[in-house]
Amino acid sequence: MGPERFVAASAAEALKQVRRALGPDAMVLSTKETAEGVEIMAITPDALDQLSAGISRSTGGGVPGSSSGELYSAPPRRSSPSTPGIPHELVISDVIKSQRNLDGSPVYSPEQLGRGKSGEPAATGSATKPSASRDSEVAASALAAASANAAEMSRLVLQMAEVKNLLQSHLASNFWSNLQQNAPAHADVVKTLINAGFSPKLCADIVQAIPKEGDTATLLKRVSDIVEALIKVQDPIDVFDEGGIFTFIGPTGVGKTTSVAKVAARCVLRYGRNQVALLTTDTYRIGAQEQLKVFAKILGLPVVSVRDSDDLAAKLKEASKRKIVLLDTAGVGQRDTLMVDQTQLLAKGSANSHRILVMSATTDLRTQEDVIMLHNRADSTEKIKSVIVTKTDEAALVAPILDCLIRHELPLLFISNGQRVPEDLNPPNAQYLAHRAMRPRTLSGETGLASEQIPAVLADNLAQWSKTPS
Repeated sequence: MGPERFVAASAAEALKQVRRALGPDAMVLSTKETAEGVEIMAITPDALDQLSAGISRSTGGGVPGSSSGELYSAPPRRSSPSTPGIPHELVISDVIKSQRNLDGSPVYSPEQLGRGKSGEPAATGSATKPSASRDSEVAASALAAASANAAEMSRLVLQMAEVKNLLQSHLASNFWSNLQQNAPAHADVVKTLINAGFSPKLCADIVQAIPKEGDTATLLKRVSDIVEALIKVQDPIDVFDEGGIFTFIGPTGVGKTTSVAKVAARCVLRYGRNQVALLTTDTYRIGAQEQLKVFAKILGLPVVSVRDSDDLAAKLKEASKRKIVLLDTAGVGQRDTLMVDQTQLLAKGSANSHRILVMSATTDLRTQEDVIMLHNRADSTEKIKSVIVTKTDEAALVAPILDCLIRHELPLLFISNGQRVPEDLNPPNAQYLAHRAMRPRTLSGETGLASEQIPAVLADNLAQWSKTPS
């Protein structure tokens, strides 16, 4: 028994035929498109072992062509194919034992490309030109065959991905229809959470935690209580009363320097200006230091610029007598290589500092996810200790930022809702944030998802949603 040929209208149907006929352990030898559809050549492991054993017995257990000292020996020609659809020069055992491509062309190593088929160096002179030409043609043929096989494999992978997406979409549609019919109040809760900006994964966790019975208003009140309990907050007084070095990091444009000024003002009011020091590593942006110096002049504080890690360590040693050291950094995109350089500078110059990530509430969910993950990955030793969320007054949705903080278990230190220093900086209130998250500030309902669009959002988390009542 040798390889078998399967033809179907699509790769997925052909693979189903292979599985039914040869079992789940069948090995696919090749795929290609024909006039009849997609053709797959496959073989069972047992048949492959039998063919390999037969070749070994016919050659006395040795390598084909070894008696003549050749590095490669072509497989014997067959008068008729053993299986319909396979060229007479291609047998699976020949491919394994004799190093041939699936199209029957020989496989040469880089060393063999400059040699004859016997493995001897080609002779010099005009007589060597035809042999060298043949070797080049063989190499080109092997490369073309490999490229064709790679293209076929890519096409197969794409078709399988399409099948997976169609299956996920179908299952998600069925789940959503069942949920609307059997638990309409839960369906309303899901739709409210998705349109508020929560991720499908957190939505699934929340819906699983609410009671199985109840009307929509009662369940939404319960959801608000759950979100409030999931938000981790820190007391700023407890954090800063311990003293230390506080490093403010984050992307450009989130209001990091303004947040530093607001925190500095609060620290001056509580501990006195002699107990607060301001440092900055932001030498990239024009006017960045001037902005901080304006705030510092109002507070009566000097601003010290830092060049590199050694300079930072020296400046921090000079400021060690002060209770609070606030370190402002350059706003760098999370995918910018400068972020890695800045992280290394901070790690060498200010070990054991309290890292505070400043994030904007106006940023979308996926970008916020990137910011958190890449900043934590850039410094594997010093994780983010606190988060300040800015621009809550500008954001239509605050659920995305809360979603990220909840899933990454990051504590919230301050929320900023304006540009005034220091008035527009407040300790976090979990109850207010949960209430605000459930009520987006949108002037138009056209941006929300309709019921028929919800399954597309849920499709990637079917395993999580399968536990919800339906």
